[in-house]
Amino acid sequence: MSKKQVPRIKVDKIALKDISVFPLFKASLENSLFGAILAVVYLGIMLYIGLTYHVVGDYHVETDFFQAYVPSAKDILKGIWTIEDFRGPAYPSLLALFSIVFKDFFTAGIIVSTVTASLTLFFTFELIKKLFRSDIALIVVLLTALNKTFVQYSYTAGTDMTFNCFAAATIYFLLKDEQRSWVNIVLSALSASLAYLTRYNGIFVLAAIPVIITVFNIYKIEMKQRLIVSGGFVGSFFLFIAPWGFHSLNEKGSFFYNKNYLNIAYEMFGKGKMGWDQYWNVESSKYSSLSQVIFVDPGLFVSTLFKNMYEHLFSDLNLLVGWGIGVFFIAGIIGLWRYRPNARQSAFFTFGGLMFVVLLLVFYGERFSMYLIPVYTTFAVVPLTWERWRKIPFYNGLIVALVLIVWTAVGSYSFNRLNIDSGPKEIKVIADWFNANIKDTDESKIVVCRKPHIAYYINKTMKYFPYVNTFADLELETKKLKAEYFFYGLFEANMRPQFQSLLKPANAPAWLEPIAYTSTPPSVLYKVKY
Repeated sequence: MSKKQVPRIKVDKIALKDISVFPLFKASLENSLFGAILAVVYLGIMLYIGLTYHVVGDYHVETDFFQAYVPSAKDILKGIWTIEDFRGPAYPSLLALFSIVFKDFFTAGIIVSTVTASLTLFFTFELIKKLFRSDIALIVVLLTALNKTFVQYSYTAGTDMTFNCFAAATIYFLLKDEQRSWVNIVLSALSASLAYLTRYNGIFVLAAIPVIITVFNIYKIEMKQRLIVSGGFVGSFFLFIAPWGFHSLNEKGSFFYNKNYLNIAYEMFGKGKMGWDQYWNVESSKYSSLSQVIFVDPGLFVSTLFKNMYEHLFSDLNLLVGWGIGVFFIAGIIGLWRYRPNARQSAFFTFGGLMFVVLLLVFYGERFSMYLIPVYTTFAVVPLTWERWRKIPFYNGLIVALVLIVWTAVGSYSFNRLNIDSGPKEIKVIADWFNANIKDTDESKIVVCRKPHIAYYINKTMKYFPYVNTFADLELETKKLKAEYFFYGLFEANMRPQFQSLLKPANAPAWLEPIAYTSTPPSVLYKVKY
């Protein structure tokens, strides 16, 4: 008896474009409002978390918030446009605007960060969706939104998330449409100018965007037209920054006035060789321009860049996104030889690459690299869709993506649970007592301190703790400043240990009268006696 012939059925592989890392809710992912909904959900969650648990500003980046941004915002509300040495007016302007509605500057600062974080996620989702696919965009945005650094700076009052938002908007509007749109070019230039006016290292866009337009031909136009578009972008950028540039030229003598070359000098000559206070109080006065910093030791400048290239990348993969994502990022880089990105995708990666390069000039901080989180995660998520990976037994891209998301969320929760309420609560205790009992509302009176928090919370003008070594010199310099109050806490004790006896009010010299103090941790607010 002959065996029955079993018919052979032809089975076609699913086309690569149809493989979904996240196959659920496909219709929802394609909805034009999905990115906005994600942003609004994140906004609501982070506003609740930030305003509930982040009660006192920390001793890290919020030092700049209290010391520089709040005074600048107050000046703007008075019609005074103060030119700060390291940053432009965009963030203080936003802070001033939000403070009109929310009254308290610290509350306004938290809200600015949360709003700009949500907008960053919107721009990221919409751009990745256009350049790649909606499922890739969702995974990238979830990994970004749950990233520990991104979460931290979503509730931290400072420029980091605002700059991140404007940088994301710059590349979003540039790549939003495949055809050239002058409206989008102008919006991209406006976003770039706001990024620059938030942080001056945003000047890198003047090189990045023309390179992207001319080299990658993202609008599929002739070279002459590409040059015209590039010129239009550059011209619009200068038009938008011109009012501030001419104000700086008039007041400081330079259209591009800033002192960020001092940060570069610290990276080259100070880091690991001297203390932070020694550099900024003594050594920094030796440098007066970027060219001087470079040509003091050109070999050291170049070697520092190459050293930082490795160290920053390693730190980004280790500290910023973590090695779980880092491994897949490396796989994505290696796979470029076979799965080559198209022109618009290459433009997106190049923008991130140039951002990475400009950061090589300064000391490393995860917050500086925040824009690169979606760049790294896109490189990491794209390999999950590779056709050859489907041959791996039991491979499932969705499971891998979910594991990365859960791993990121757990790490972020552990990190931020400890950091969100790490500010010096003893300062708030002293300030609350001072405001209730002393009731000195004269904002012009000076308090000497190493960190500006006490000045903010008792509404006084901060003057920097003198860089001296003896009590006699400390008294002399404090009285030169015409200080009314003097604060000494744990941070002051760490940076000026020679005066640690001031942590005990009973040991204070005759010219300092204790007003209020805490025991755990120790801190004292003094009145200066003349």
